[in-house]
Amino acid sequence: MHLCFSITAHGFGHAAISCAVINQVKEKYPNIKITVLSLVSRVYLQSRLTCEFELIPLGNDFGMLMVSPVEVDVQASALKYLSLYDNWQKAVEQEKLILEQIKPDCLISNISPVSLDAAMQLNIPTASVAPFNWAQIYQAYCLKPEQPEINKAKSIFDKMVSIYEKVDFIYKPLPSVPFTKEKEIQVASICDHPPLPSVPLLQKLPAGTDKIGLVALGGLPMRLDLENWPHITGWHWLVDQNAGQLRDDMSQLTELPFSFLQLLSCSDLILTKPGYGTYCEIAAIAKYQKVRVISIERPDWPETPFLNQFLSARVPFVEIKLSQLSNDSLTTVIKQLDRLDYPRIQACEDGAVQLVIHLLGQLNNG
Repeated sequence: MHLCFSITAHGFGHAAISCAVINQVKEKYPNIKITVLSLVSRVYLQSRLTCEFELIPLGNDFGMLMVSPVEVDVQASALKYLSLYDNWQKAVEQEKLILEQIKPDCLISNISPVSLDAAMQLNIPTASVAPFNWAQIYQAYCLKPEQPEINKAKSIFDKMVSIYEKVDFIYKPLPSVPFTKEKEIQVASICDHPPLPSVPLLQKLPAGTDKIGLVALGGLPMRLDLENWPHITGWHWLVDQNAGQLRDDMSQLTELPFSFLQLLSCSDLILTKPGYGTYCEIAAIAKYQKVRVISIERPDWPETPFLNQFLSARVPFVEIKLSQLSNDSLTTVIKQLDRLDYPRIQACEDGAVQLVIHLLGQLNNG
């Protein structure tokens, strides 16, 4: 059997979900061939996948264009969707050509409507795996009355909805944004479970470090004002920022001999923003590591209330504004977070296992 995974390159969360599913496929069915259709880098995919795979660097799915990890560029996104709509079949034909060449037995999309349409036009079985789809996000930002070419915008939305509704198997991992409940297949959260490093991280950090704070803002760059970051005795910060900004109490996380998941599992505090991949990985850690979370506000993102409800039930959690990332404000938030009780540990089932058992059972019996 041959499975093709189409993965959006909008941040890292979609790739993290898909990689967890691919790893489970290969663990249970080692002879299945895996092809990845994506503009996500090979380096990232190799850091997550435990198996061989073929990467075809192609993707017409851009999701939403971003100003920062927490701000959507609404106008640029709307214009790009208008362009995609005008050239829809051309984009579909490009992907159909690839699918005709590689002949997969199923196309699993996270969550390109173009890839799904291409597979449907070739009568290839389809599945989607994501906590939302781009029609839902597009509706939230680009269907407001003041948007230019609102009638065409409605046609774009209708086009995407019609494709997503026709998917053979719609897998919605917890926590998700409801779409078409009668067809959705609910599964537990999907993520790779972070491993503990063989060498304690504290041994690699300066003497006197007893608390680790990890800044994990996902795959979209965001400059932080580290000059005004608080100095807190005993704390060391792991950041992905320009080396010229770093102080003695900071390390560039990419220069440490640990994977991102290992760094996550060693941290006492994680500063992040609403995003499926990191939130679910933190929830998985909570079974054995007393981690606390500060999340930057993202009130307009449709997924945010579902994500925040999910994570705040599993770890001590505080939501802040960007303006609070400064000396006194951030110190106050950290002290506030330390006073919060740790929630009762919740069972954490593996949605990737559930998905693979169901999907492969359906494909093998089809």
